[in-house]
Amino acid sequence: MALDNMDYIDVASRIVDFRTKHPEGSLQPADLSQPFQIVDIGGQQFVVVVAAAYRTPDDPRPGIGMAYETFPGKTNFTRGSELQNAETSAWGRAIVAALAADTKRGIASQEEVRNRRAEQEQPRWDQVEQDTYVAGYLAEIEDATMPAEVQAMGARMQRAKQSRELSPASYEKVAKAAAARLAEMQQAVPA
Repeated sequence: MALDNMDYIDVASRIVDFRTKHPEGSLQPADLSQPFQIVDIGGQQFVVVVAAAYRTPDDPRPGIGMAYETFPGKTNFTRGSELQNAETSAWGRAIVAALAADTKRGIASQEEVRNRRAEQEQPRWDQVEQDTYVAGYLAEIEDATMPAEVQAMGARMQRAKQSRELSPASYEKVAKAAAARLAEMQQAVPA
């Protein structure tokens, strides 16, 4: 399911909302001594940022947000700005956590729980995040030199669709590109 631009709240808008509600607040690394990390997960490097949104200078329970970007970035949009992208995403998530903590609501009612379950059955995907995933997969597909590489990506993409990381529309785009790349590779092989 694709989101309209009306459904997406960008981080800049979230920052304005946070500053309006908490003029003394600040956005900082959760651990000032280590504002980011480069970690290896399954042979792939990632820049990881954990941010804190302090509502007041002495906020005992700031909102915490985490984000990561592949390093080095796989697209022209992410290469060279991996840390900034991860930091911005972490800020946005920290703000969401901080502002959610401001609510006066208590334990969810039975109706709220039922409504959340209905929403989970029909997930809504962040369009910017989906575009980033698609761009990353497309770059990998384009860079593949062996059919086995494309087939392995196909299995990863299928798992991402099943786990709802990829929306059906995003999956369809990358699956078509992978199929086309495989066909291109098979045609290039002499009979």
